[in-house]
Formats: sequence, C-alpha cells, structure tokens
Amino acid sequence: MTRGLGTATNTALARDAIVSYLLLNINGTRVTDAPFDITNGIEGSSNTYTAQGQFLGIAEIDENSELSISSIQLELSALASGAVSTFANSSIINKDVKIYRIFFDQSTEAAISDNPILIFQGSIAGYRITDADDTASLTIQVDSQFSNFEKVTCRRTNKDNFQREHPQDFSMEFSHESLKDIPWGKVA
Repeated sequence: MTRGLGTATNTALARDAIVSYLLLNINGTRVTDAPFDITNGIEGSSNTYTAQGQFLGIAEIDENSELSISSIQLELSALASGAVSTFANSSIINKDVKIYRIFFDQSTEAAISDNPILIFQGSIAGYRITDADDTASLTIQVDSQFSNFEKVTCRRTNKDNFQREHPQDFSMEFSHESLKDIPWGKVA
C-alpha cells in the first residue's frame, strides 16, 4: 500500500489501465489536460480547472538522492493569444505553481477521490516561446519551492529598515551600537 493515499486511490493504481489527469494552478489560473472541466475542492474551496486545449503537458520530474533544486518544464500552446498574454510576461516570474494528479474510475467516469495528489510545487523561473511555421509553444520553467535558499534579501539590521515592515516597533533603535563581547552560555 502506498503511504498517504486512500484505499480508493490505491485500488485505482493497482488496475491494469489508469485514467489520470493533471490539474495545474499557475498563480490562480487553473487548467487541466482532461477533455472536460474538473471541479474539485482542493486548496480550501471549490475550484474549476478548465479544459481549454492549451495545456499540452509537463516534462518528467527527475528524482535522485542528491540535494538539488529540481525544476520542470510546462508546455502550453502559444497559438492562442490568451495563453501568450497571460503567461508570457515578466510579471509572471516568481509566481506560485502547483501541479496535481487526479484519478478517475473508467467504469463510472467519476473522480476516485476528492483529494488529488500534489506532485510538484514551486515558482516560475522563466518562459520561452518557440515559433514554427504552423505551430507555436510556450515553455514555462518552474523551479521547486526550495529554489530561493541562497537568495539575499537585503535586510539590514537597523531601525529604519526594520520599521518599514513594523512601523510601531522600536526594538532595533540601538542596533547601530556595537558591542565588543557578547557572553553566550555559562561562564567557565
């Protein structure tokens, strides 16, 4: 039995044929690769993932034992001008992305569980539009949620910088005074 999955999902995974679709949430824009719209209660409320034919798929996620920043590529059709104007602009950089997989029962054509599996979460690192004679595609690179570990936030330990976020807090008022020795722990 796969850890963390319900009985219905484990039964579906044990079958010979598996019907599953991807649910993609890019900064509140919800699309699916299913041939029909999917309404689901993930993320706290009832959300509809639209089947619009622009979401083509995702690149495979490479897992390994080394600590690294994983990233995936999302493929969207760039033939539709709506996809280009929504996703191919600089304001989309660093926006949140969540990718879920949901399983369907072949006989009833209903969702097996109301809890799709979160398979990737991260933020948008960049995008690329590829044009050809009769087609165009939009590739969005999404880095994992752990990609900003080495980001310098430019926070200074002074009163003015601290009061930008906390205007009524004066705890950093004397931070400019340097102390030569700060005793830590017990005196030996």
